[in-house]
Amino acid sequence: MAQNGGAVPEVLKVGTNEMELVVFRMFSSHPDGTPEILDYGVNVAKVREIIPMPTLTKVPDMPSYAEALAEVRGEVIPIVDLGNWMKVKPPANMDIRLKVIVLEMLGTTVGMIVHEVERIRRIKWDQIKPPPALLQAKHSGRVTGVTKIDDEGDSLLLILDLESVISEMGGFTPKHTIALEEIERIEKKKLKGTVLIADDSSVARKILKDTLENAGLHVIDAIDGKQALQILTDFMSKIGDKPITDFVQLIISDVEMPEMDGLTFTKNVKNNPKLQIIPVIINTSLSGDENKEKAKGVGADGYMVKFDVTKLLHEVARLLK
Repeated sequence: MAQNGGAVPEVLKVGTNEMELVVFRMFSSHPDGTPEILDYGVNVAKVREIIPMPTLTKVPDMPSYAEALAEVRGEVIPIVDLGNWMKVKPPANMDIRLKVIVLEMLGTTVGMIVHEVERIRRIKWDQIKPPPALLQAKHSGRVTGVTKIDDEGDSLLLILDLESVISEMGGFTPKHTIALEEIERIEKKKLKGTVLIADDSSVARKILKDTLENAGLHVIDAIDGKQALQILTDFMSKIGDKPITDFVQLIISDVEMPEMDGLTFTKNVKNNPKLQIIPVIINTSLSGDENKEKAKGVGADGYMVKFDVTKLLHEVARLLK
């Protein structure tokens, strides 16, 4: 986490399937009026700093959860209210000192108001499991993973699909539209083959799948690195001595995923003599040279920051030729 202009530490060790999370809390009330504590985690690599509530400037004609701007270190950024968006309110008698988590992701900076910041925890991605259906329903499909906080009994830590959350709040506008002439420019007719995508965000998977299929490609999708690796393993068990690239010509993988993160997945692919021939693009909300170097360190052939579809198609075209 970068603070006061300091360097960003290596929070996601290359290929170790481990990361650090800033854990924050939102408070709500049970039907009987007792407090309900909801614990959430966000990758330290996405956090620029954590600050007290700044002076807010209201923006007219915006939803209540995305109605403000603030100046933070000389930069004017949008401020979104996670509690209002989630429709949760702490008990009236609870003393809450609101904090703002300043996030740098998807090529933009946005502040997110939370009720309390707990601490930083180091967690292995294989300890984070896909959320059960009931939990997904409660959070409208915006939870990508859940893990148990070992030293706190039955307390659970939820990983939010921040890409879709911030997008819905209006914190950024993803560049996922593309003109027909742009597809023609990269010679759509020459894009042939099968692409395996791995991403735990349903929003990201849909954008990727629609984009690639519109460009003439066949898409196989997986919800995390573990499932994607299993798909490739199943292919190898059935094709005998045929090269894997007869069946899968490209892989596009997110970094942050339950069960197996994208760097660990890529490292497994590139360490396997039968799989390493497949080019891999890391497609992530994490920007910055540090993260690009980590992707390069595990053998990735390309690196993209979501959701610039024009750049993605050019990168896909480069690796498929």
